[in-house]
Amino acid sequence: MIDILTYILDSIVIVLGGLLSVVAWKAYKKSGMKSILLLLLAFLMFTIKKIIENSHLLNDTISLDIIDITSTTIELGILLLFFVALVKRD
Repeated sequence: MIDILTYILDSIVIVLGGLLSVVAWKAYKKSGMKSILLLLLAFLMFTIKKIIENSHLLNDTISLDIIDITSTTIELGILLLFFVALVKRD
């Protein structure tokens, strides 16, 4: 039961991340603010991170260690993008 709930929640997070990316893209096209572009990249990276974390469900040949290292590296990139978006002046 918990596995099914986890899959459902992960799917919701992936869809929500994709939707936030689309909203950020539209906001960037409308305003041209570079900080919104950085947020767009962060949302995309978050969505990609979640897809990578769940990739072991489709392909058992991927090592969980590689998934963990990749996921943590992407998290670092997301945090850096959020930080730069907050301190950047447009």
